[in-house]
Formats: sequence, structure tokens, C-alpha cells
Amino acid sequence: MDYQYYRVDFIFEDAEPAQLRAWIGLSTAAKVDFFEEMIELAYRNGALSPERLALRDRASPEGQAP
Repeated sequence: MDYQYYRVDFIFEDAEPAQLRAWIGLSTAAKVDFFEEMIELAYRNGALSPERLALRDRASPEGQAP
């Protein structure tokens, strides 16, 4: 096998622009599906539970957005 070795910092420098280009290339429907899946995952893991959201709202000073 022919292995190629790359500098790790070079790989990470290129990863973000490549991911952004891939995201831009997605259809609107695919982006909506992604966000729906992330919301469902957060809800199932308790991050969006009513109790947790109430605690967050209570912690913010009156009249300011959380």
C-alpha cells in the first residue's frame, strides 16, 4: 500500500472551507432536514425539555433576551 502523510494543520486548514462549500451545495430541503434532525436529537436528549428551558429563562435578567 502506498501511504501518503499529510501535515495535520494543513488538513484542518482545508477542512473548514470544504465543509462550508459542501453545506452551501446542499439543497434547502436537505438543510431543513438536518436542522429538524438536530432539534429532535436535542429534544430526545433533554436539552429542549420544558424544565430546562424554564431554568434558562429564569436565569436571564428581566427584560433581556436569554
